[in-house]
Amino acid sequence: MLAKKFLLIFFCVCFFYQTSPIKAKEIEPVHYAYSNYLGSGIYHTTGQDVTLINLPFSIELGQEGKTTYSLRLPVSVGFFDFNFEDIPELDLPDSVGTFTFTLGIQFNYQYTDNLVLESYLDLGYSRNLTTDKDVLVYSGGISSLYSFNVRKYDSIWASRIYYAGYDGHNYNAADLYAAIQVGVDTGLPVKYQLFGYDYQPRLFATAFWYFSEVDFSLPSISNVSSQNVSEQSKVTLSNSFEFGATMKFDKAIGYSWAGIDTIGISYRFSENLNVVRLLFSFPI
Repeated sequence: MLAKKFLLIFFCVCFFYQTSPIKAKEIEPVHYAYSNYLGSGIYHTTGQDVTLINLPFSIELGQEGKTTYSLRLPVSVGFFDFNFEDIPELDLPDSVGTFTFTLGIQFNYQYTDNLVLESYLDLGYSRNLTTDKDVLVYSGGISSLYSFNVRKYDSIWASRIYYAGYDGHNYNAADLYAAIQVGVDTGLPVKYQLFGYDYQPRLFATAFWYFSEVDFSLPSISNVSSQNVSEQSKVTLSNSFEFGATMKFDKAIGYSWAGIDTIGISYRFSENLNVVRLLFSFPI
């Protein structure tokens, strides 16, 4: 049921993209081109909220020896008048602010019984529907996931290094950042049921360090309903921290290519940015 709701949101997004005549406030949010890598969340800074919803679709293509190949199909949409509490009622916003789709390939190599090495390359497209501007998005990265147990608590130590960037199409806009991420995800030694699916509660904490500072631009808008846009405020990140809780399901909810095996919530913060995130995949 949850998967159907998220798929319905996605198809409604496509409908809005084709039919909505509304040109809302021209807003360049927490940069929408990064939405597939920042993850879902309510991004709050300089008095303005932007909601990004990321659906991390993927298809496993096959396996050769210890290497598994997957096709990455993440989709992200951004809203300026939508909160997570609207999801259960499918109370959709009047218009969609941003749309991002990236196509990529991922390789998972089972190095040892406890250690998995991952790598990926993405290339895609992102559009701001309030400004009618679009950008080319690209990203790549490598990771290691080490599984271990502490008494009855199964845990995963994750280490990642990745980059993401974008280039404007027919207009001057470009940015690139690279980051190191480390964190630990720990499962509690209990199981519960939700909608007939068994799940394990898990807790995690992670930290990010950025090689080059990440610049986000959010507008300072005194009247959200106004058609006038004030000057944008630049928010710069050099590091951030995040902690949260998830439900890890024994089997995916939904379809094989669009299933959700994790649902959770987290809080990411730094000196200039506070984010409440809704999670649909492994959080680190």
